[in-house]
Amino acid sequence: MFKITPNPPTEDLSSPAGQCAVDRAVVHYELSSLVDRHPRLESPNPEDALAQIHEILQSASATAYECADRLQGTTRKLALAVVHLVDLAQTHVDELLDAKQITT
Repeated sequence: MFKITPNPPTEDLSSPAGQCAVDRAVVHYELSSLVDRHPRLESPNPEDALAQIHEILQSASATAYECADRLQGTTRKLALAVVHLVDLAQTHVDELLDAKQITT
């Protein structure tokens, strides 16, 4: 059977070379949720984290909306529901960012 995705790496990630690879991936992909496991990396301040979340939600909304444009019927309604949920989350992030700017 042909697989589209390759098998996961067989090397041990706890080795020094593995840790270096993990650190590079965390920095490259800005995976701030993994910062707790890698104390050598600086954790972002809450305002920067909210700004990153805002950008991610914008991308998710645009992606879901593009998918909805190509669908019909109940699947289109489902994709538009995802757009609505993402927009609600984005509104909450906007409110948090606005409140943060008012207090500073």
